[in-house]
Amino acid sequence: MTPQETRPVLPAGPPPGAPPAARLADPRHGSATITPHLLRYLTLVAAERGHDLGPALRRAGLSEAALSAVGQRVSYRQGSSVIREAIRDLGDPALGLAVGRRQRVTAWGLVGLALQASPTLHDALRLGVRHHGVTGSMLDYRIECVPAGAAILATARYTDSGLRAFLLEEAFGSIVALIRDAWREEFTPHSVAVRHPRPSYGDAYERWFRCPVTFGAPDDRLVFAAESLDSPLPGADAYTLAQVVGLLDAARAHGRDRQDLVQGLEVSVARALPRVPPLARQALERGMSERTLRRRLAEHGTSYEALVDSVRLVRAEELMMTSDLPLHRIAGLLGFSDARTLRRAVTRWFGTSPSAMRGSPARRG
Repeated sequence: MTPQETRPVLPAGPPPGAPPAARLADPRHGSATITPHLLRYLTLVAAERGHDLGPALRRAGLSEAALSAVGQRVSYRQGSSVIREAIRDLGDPALGLAVGRRQRVTAWGLVGLALQASPTLHDALRLGVRHHGVTGSMLDYRIECVPAGAAILATARYTDSGLRAFLLEEAFGSIVALIRDAWREEFTPHSVAVRHPRPSYGDAYERWFRCPVTFGAPDDRLVFAAESLDSPLPGADAYTLAQVVGLLDAARAHGRDRQDLVQGLEVSVARALPRVPPLARQALERGMSERTLRRRLAEHGTSYEALVDSVRLVRAEELMMTSDLPLHRIAGLLGFSDARTLRRAVTRWFGTSPSAMRGSPARRG
């Protein structure tokens, strides 16, 4: 089994004198590192129910066309913004399960093809966990042996309790949907366990998974019986599998390189705010010239200026939504010259004013 990838270590704490809210702002929250597969199917489910998510996508800086563009990446901030609006507008607390059920093996692109070509279900699960970053999941996974057979354990990347149930339901629901599509419709997991309490739609879990479901569990896991793990898959093809895994490994290496560089810079900027480290110093600390660092960032579809803007955006949203600090104080913490500059940035980032953001129902006080 391949160990989980590590992530850059975040600063140990806020700068001296910073308010408690600053502790919560994770600069990676704004990194465009997630493939938009989940949002594609959320948009599809909404359309089938007569609701257009186009406005929500545009407010998050996205479009339906962008969701289908090869190589497109979205940030957790963008994804969570669209999901929250969809849950609110569709009025369906079980929306995560609906989005998961709607998916087929082709929903995961190359990973879906590799799953179909795997020799056994266990091989497919290991491959899916190894390459889950390409599937558009907003959670992280690991696989471990358990007395019943094997379990996929899901963990949240960010502290976001409001979306955890949706993301788990979409994740576990889609895994089961893909297995039924690639193998047999009668498939049932051994069991499902989730940390959150039983929701009002708890019976929807039993209807979809067709197995024992435990709520209020110590962790979030989808368990597979030993007898099903070694079952051969009908689409197994060693040649196709080798081809696709080669492509996935290359994409994973490229994605890791981007993640290490971009997120490392984001953490550096977040630690230094309100002062922004000059690019020349960032390059020197990474043993390269300023020109080389600019070129590498351009190869990854971004720039140092855009990266700094993203870090400020995440910190601004956190401070405005969780604190009562005056705007001039927030502007100072972000490295802006005054509150007017902050107001212009907020309008550009969120399409609204700071006062409107602070008056929204989503504000966490």
